[in-house]
Amino acid sequence: MMSPFSPHSLLIFSILIFSPSSYVSFDLDFSPSLTYSQDYGKIIEESPVSVLRPTSPTDISLLLKSISTDPAQNNVTVAARGAAHSTYGQAQAPGGIVIDMTSLPNFIKVENGYVDAGGGALWVDVLKETLSYGLTPRTWTDYLYLTVGGTLSNAGVSGQAYRYGPQISNVLELDVVTGKGEQVTCSELVNSDLFYGVLGGLGQFGIITRARIILQHAPEMVKRVEIIYGDFDQFIKDQEFLISKGKVDYLEGFVNLQASTSTTTTELPNPYYTIELALYYNDTNLVQNTLDQLVLQLGSVRLSTTEFDVSFFEFLNRVKATVDELTQRGLWDIPHPWFNLFVPKAQIVRFKDLVIQSISSTYIGGPIIIYPILRHKWNLNMSVMLPEVYPKEDIVYIVSVLQWTTCERGSQCLETLLSQNKKVISIATSEPNTRPISINNPTRSDLSNDGGGMGAKQYLPYWTSEEEWGAHFGGKWDRFKDLKSRFDPLNVLAPGQRIFKRKPIAT
Repeated sequence: MMSPFSPHSLLIFSILIFSPSSYVSFDLDFSPSLTYSQDYGKIIEESPVSVLRPTSPTDISLLLKSISTDPAQNNVTVAARGAAHSTYGQAQAPGGIVIDMTSLPNFIKVENGYVDAGGGALWVDVLKETLSYGLTPRTWTDYLYLTVGGTLSNAGVSGQAYRYGPQISNVLELDVVTGKGEQVTCSELVNSDLFYGVLGGLGQFGIITRARIILQHAPEMVKRVEIIYGDFDQFIKDQEFLISKGKVDYLEGFVNLQASTSTTTTELPNPYYTIELALYYNDTNLVQNTLDQLVLQLGSVRLSTTEFDVSFFEFLNRVKATVDELTQRGLWDIPHPWFNLFVPKAQIVRFKDLVIQSISSTYIGGPIIIYPILRHKWNLNMSVMLPEVYPKEDIVYIVSVLQWTTCERGSQCLETLLSQNKKVISIATSEPNTRPISINNPTRSDLSNDGGGMGAKQYLPYWTSEEEWGAHFGGKWDRFKDLKSRFDPLNVLAPGQRIFKRKPIAT
């Protein structure tokens, strides 16, 4: 009978069976389903040879130790896969091994002032467990059905970020399995180089198996407010005013663009803009007074204001209802040509115009999110990149263009959308022509009228060459390469990020 395995999979199978680390007790699947070849983006499809379903971090450690010491495994790469919410194959391991992090025990333990959560735990489960103690993490992602290790390997941002920073700024301690298979506990005081490197490090230096996350008291209720604008400048000005006051617990903004295929008429301009803010509370009268005072100080060109009250859990889990609706409409399990950028404040008007001009003719739906964050809430020792701006400016905008499409993977239709995205990203991430050497103190007008790039940085970056990655990391690139050489010297981890090529064991 013909073997169902490819020669490469048989080689890996024989290596693991006879390795000194003894893998026979592992749940190692050598005929993985299509699920492990795809991610949420449905754009790139690359199959692993096998899938490891670990029962403990030690399983992961043994696997990586074997790969890093056995010359017969010189081509094997490993990717940690959580909820696979990446969009360009970042959690894939072409011809290698995918580790299903959700197979780890769902470890969540609440202590005084913090919670320890396993790397494969979903944030929604962390929320449910901490709420049972009347506590909650301070900052979130919009969608909660993501793993702790996955978001911390990137940053983890939502409307609380202006106040508390991203999720990576709210971590006290990590357990990490490095690319060499070492199990290391790290924090700002112990093994700090690994701690800072792993947080926002795109899975390049190690796999997060536990995170200790700061908690605060949870409110009972949330007052959720939506304010609609027809004027972009006022929309931006009011967002910046609100974060300067520091009274709202959550703030995001949305560009509402009418679909190119829409035949619906509306009295609202196209596009129009929405500020979504939230105030947490236990006292109804107090929160209403705070809101009323804030709204009085906003610009007078608002089109409408709507407010409603929901439970704290319902607010944080608000995206779930949208996901359920999109699933029913067949718009969830389809290609998602998304991109996310950190854009300098001085360039945000120009960037908005570029996005609208680029996508309006093909846009059929999906949120366009735009809101300010504060640089000083981010620990810049971590691997994530924010734009360098001149003159120094604390406000940076995060912009997420999360459009969906009915184009099929590999179609010319989808390639057109991806080309549009690449053009926007290229212009946005290129350096401006205006530099401090030519203008000592460039104004916002100088920068926004600059004919060059915008100096933006990709969030959840997708580049395909070492030159592009070097430009992305800029002044952090040498440190990034040094950390890679120390903690994953053979470049085994996270091949789907397309940063480093696999190295053989030196003989």
